Amino acid sequence: MINLSFQSQNCDITLAEGLEEYRAYLQANGKKQLVDAPGSTVIRDHDATHVIFGLDTSIEQESMLDSWVFLGTKWKLKELLAYNKLPEIKQLYKDFRHDPGYFKLFLTTIRLLPIKLKIRKRAKQMNKKWPFVSPDSLMDQKVCDLREEFGIKILTLEERAVNKPLIWSGTIAN
Repeated sequence: MINLSFQSQNCDITLAEGLEEYRAYLQANGKKQLVDAPGSTVIRDHDATHVIFGLDTSIEQESMLDSWVFLGTKWKLKELLAYNKLPEIKQLYKDFRHDPGYFKLFLTTIRLLPIKLKIRKRAKQMNKKWPFVSPDSLMDQKVCDLREEFGIKILTLEERAVNKPLIWSGTIAN
């Protein structure tokens, strides 16, 4: 398991640099980079949540991110639906039916409940909620400074570690 620099609480790169690192990680692992349509920032905003909450794209960490987004961000339903309406995301959800299968995804979510409860507690302790639609002004600020401002205490490597992670065709090896 690789540890990206933004997965450290005191990460001192900017949010924009964190996005670059996140996208390079995806590209290095053969994952398709989604690109925002003109006038949209929905993909950037989703990717920024990966950086600010210090999570990668494993099934487990995506599920953890869902908890952070619902509980620790300021969002509108239309903003969340905009991401889920992307053709690539719709196809991914369809593909999940066969690999890994909805039942395995459900069991994974159940196994993550203790971690999700920890996220719930930390989200309640935040100074203010992270804006799901991230203003451009945040991009040049250091991740550690943003976490301090918003009161975000990310999960440590040990806290986000999962015994027997779900392996499926989309699993990143490192």
